[in-house]
Amino acid sequence: MSKTCQQKKNICSPKSTSTAFLEAKAQHYLRPLEAKLLGQIDKRLVATFSTLFRSILLFRNTKMGLLLSELGGYIAGHAHAPAGTKRLSNLLRSNKWSASLVDAFFFALAKQRINQLRTLGKRPMLLWDESRLEKPESWFVEGLCSVESSKGKRLTKIKKGFFKPPSARICVPGFQWTGVLLSALGKVPSVVQMSWWTTRGKYKEVGTNIMYRMLKALQTSLAESVLHVLDRGYATSWTIEWMLHFQQDFLVRWKKNQLLTHAEKGSKQTHLLARSCPAQGHKLLRDKERKLTKHVSVGWTAVVHAEFAHTTLYLLVVRDKKHQQPPMYLLTSVAIDSIKEAWQLVHSYMHRWQIEQAFRAGKAELGMESPRLWFWQSRLKLLAVVALVYDFLLSLLRNWPGWVPLFLKRWVPRTGNRHRNTSVPIYRLRLAIANALMVAFAITQNSG
Repeated sequence: MSKTCQQKKNICSPKSTSTAFLEAKAQHYLRPLEAKLLGQIDKRLVATFSTLFRSILLFRNTKMGLLLSELGGYIAGHAHAPAGTKRLSNLLRSNKWSASLVDAFFFALAKQRINQLRTLGKRPMLLWDESRLEKPESWFVEGLCSVESSKGKRLTKIKKGFFKPPSARICVPGFQWTGVLLSALGKVPSVVQMSWWTTRGKYKEVGTNIMYRMLKALQTSLAESVLHVLDRGYATSWTIEWMLHFQQDFLVRWKKNQLLTHAEKGSKQTHLLARSCPAQGHKLLRDKERKLTKHVSVGWTAVVHAEFAHTTLYLLVVRDKKHQQPPMYLLTSVAIDSIKEAWQLVHSYMHRWQIEQAFRAGKAELGMESPRLWFWQSRLKLLAVVALVYDFLLSLLRNWPGWVPLFLKRWVPRTGNRHRNTSVPIYRLRLAIANALMVAFAITQNSG
């Protein structure tokens, strides 16, 4: 059949229903954004924008996935790859649109989903965290700043039988990255904001400004607050100050050496104050990241921060019965009246791991560290399109959970009990999409 299609161009190969479904959903997902782009740039650049979105879905390569010279072959066909690269360059260099258009698109979708979650009786959560994009071999790219290398930290961990690694921090050129996801317990997350910023040069930014702008926008556009879930990097007084100022609820993992005040115990460090907090509930929890089942207890007590003496906060102490890990301290502004509410907050913090997976998928699967663009604004536009691709993948998992297993069985079949009993990672979904789209791309190339 393939040989017949190559020799007789008037014979069309039957189109895969899964490929048609993907293209229809991608077109539906991009339609509101394309409508806004049409008011700012030429329709040919809008067509390039849509083709770039599909090309990133198609081309899987961590080291070269976002090189314009590689993507150009999938935009205009490999025989006209230079022309496709030129079209991409024209799109990213255009001064008539910016990455903020994609941020506004994400925020509008997030507001709609927050209302939907509240209708279902779910508590909306915004999952915050920071990471970095490392460019260790770069030097003259616009916007580079010094970032701590997570790869260097991982590769220099002490391993039995090997030499002792260096003890000092390893810093390389790169960019800072702040991500925010919207989710609820038992739900697949969606992207609210992906921001890349630098601490040097013309486009210098302060990371705390990103949270300030997001909280201000939430207060002005939503009638009710959402729960902000944050890691220890946000365990500071300014986080509490801004959350209280913008009337938002928060759940932050608190550091053990920071001071809190108890009505009876006085002002003490968190880990000393937690010693007198008894366990009020026990449960078996599954730690998916470490693949362990733990017997966990939780207790809570009302505390006050020294700088906000008129606001009652609650400290949750989560302990591992076998002491495999040190206790975890969670500080929240949500009033805790029952053991059920306490466990919901514990599970909410555990759900924060979704943002860590988003960072990993962006680097390991979507190749966010591979672009070789000189100019800062062009880089932000390309990374914004990649964030759109990631949110589209999440929307497939969220909106069509029954279709995804059938699609994976057709395009990335796997054998063994492990693949039948474990949750499907987003990597396999993208591999299946790439396989399905590659068939349609190959037929187009052969028929041309």
